[in-house]
Amino acid sequence: MKLSDFLRDKLAFIVIHLITASLSAVLLYAVNASLYFALFTPSIFIFSGCVVLSIEYTSKNHYYKKIHRTLEQLDEKRFLMEVIDRPENLESKIWYDVLRSATKSMNDAVARNDFDSKAYREYIELWVHEVKTPLAGLKLALENSNHKELLVEADRIERLAERALYYARSGNVEEDYLIRRVKLSDIVNTALKSSARYLIQQKVSIELGNLSNRALADPKWLVFILRQLIENSVKYGAKKLEFHSRRKNKQVLLTLSDNGVGIPLEDLGRVFDKGFTGSNGRRFGKSTGLGLYMCKNLCRRLGLDLQLSSEVGKGTVAEITFPISAPEILPTTPKKW
Repeated sequence: MKLSDFLRDKLAFIVIHLITASLSAVLLYAVNASLYFALFTPSIFIFSGCVVLSIEYTSKNHYYKKIHRTLEQLDEKRFLMEVIDRPENLESKIWYDVLRSATKSMNDAVARNDFDSKAYREYIELWVHEVKTPLAGLKLALENSNHKELLVEADRIERLAERALYYARSGNVEEDYLIRRVKLSDIVNTALKSSARYLIQQKVSIELGNLSNRALADPKWLVFILRQLIENSVKYGAKKLEFHSRRKNKQVLLTLSDNGVGIPLEDLGRVFDKGFTGSNGRRFGKSTGLGLYMCKNLCRRLGLDLQLSSEVGKGTVAEITFPISAPEILPTTPKKW
């Protein structure tokens, strides 16, 4: 609390105090009191007011500084009212009780929301695991009967189920990741293999450039991100995908280029927004606005960076940037190596 702010807040008190002291001096002098007495008495009055203001400022300033220090040390700011002491003065006590009651209501609502979210996530995880068994049986039957087109659709159902699982877990990446140094060629090949039937059906050609670089990442989440980017490219007209990796300063960059329809300039800045489909989404009619949002969100949580550049009619380039040192990955959470 700044002294100037405190005095400004007490301006009415100070003005009234000075006016009262001045009037008392005038009245004392008017009734033939000595000049010394007429000045001394108001001076005591003013001095006592200064003492009161000084004590109030010192007390409040100490208390509010303590609150700010406590707030800075808390990871969960919403628990502030649970750890600070109740103030001594009446006005602050009233505010303290009101804020404590409001904070408790908010924390109870957050706790209920966390419980519901956890229950929903567990249900989605259970549902995905349960649906995998009949889906695996269906795919086996389709392979034996050589229904290639239906197999592609079965693969798509499986990918959608897995997307639901990954989406449910994406808010808690810190609880389910294993960072290690991976070879980008292995990651790209795994992602392509999992989408092989879909790529063959869509007659997409693949060109692999230099992928010998290694990067720090979680293989499972990285494969999921790449698979989303691959499917996104194909969905929007790409018939050729190119993969390259390179080192730049202290980073490793993985690039996926396609020759799809491209993204209009006015949409490019919003493609990572949740639910945003843009003009291409309305044109192709299959967009949910979740694919790129999930990719960006997962990259951010894993300490990576994802950027897109595009030109309408020529294609899109997606670039994932990997940190080269372990401390840059998920700096605020414990690592699982």
